[in-house]
Amino acid sequence: MKRAKDTRDRILFGAEEVVLRDGVAHLTLEAAANEASVSKGGILYHFPTRDALVAGMLQRLISSFDDDLEREGAFSGRPGAFTRAYLEVTFGPPKTAAPSRQRRLGAAVVAAVAADPQLLEPLSERFAEWQHALTSDGLPPATASLVRLAADGLWLSELLGLAPLGQRLRSSVRDNLVALLDASSTPPAGTAPVRARHHAGGSHSEKNST
Repeated sequence: MKRAKDTRDRILFGAEEVVLRDGVAHLTLEAAANEASVSKGGILYHFPTRDALVAGMLQRLISSFDDDLEREGAFSGRPGAFTRAYLEVTFGPPKTAAPSRQRRLGAAVVAAVAADPQLLEPLSERFAEWQHALTSDGLPPATASLVRLAADGLWLSELLGLAPLGQRLRSSVRDNLVALLDASSTPPAGTAPVRARHHAGGSHSEKNST
């Protein structure tokens, strides 16, 4: 099983390299197989179609974001933990901001899946789960949702190059959001935080992978 997973990971990495070097329009099963030094039969075993390959790349980005959330303590069950982790993973201090490779890859994969609503379904479903975790996090749901929308806006603006913020303003926006969370840290009466459902190995960057 480990060998099969290693081969699958090599294929996905090869596909990412093709996208980064040549663009998503040039991503084919043959190109990914050549990049990964895998036979045609080998790639068809794991990814019978190009859509399956793109879906695998998207799932890898989602898994990366969930892994980052876990490292930030999102799934601890503490009040506000998920919302704070979501904010930190998306913004992050300058030294841990998502590298250029992840952002470029994320933009390409999002562009690919956006052209096919069916390929976009896993991302839509995972966003719904993240939103549920945010509104069940022991904070006022509107506050948690506001933080998520701000974080998502930052992610998309940097992903697509739509007037991204300068570093100083970016840090100031993050600090204001943290202050908002600090001011809302006392949960409303009768609200109990729930542990977010974590898909091990099945979640940025990319969001943060971007």
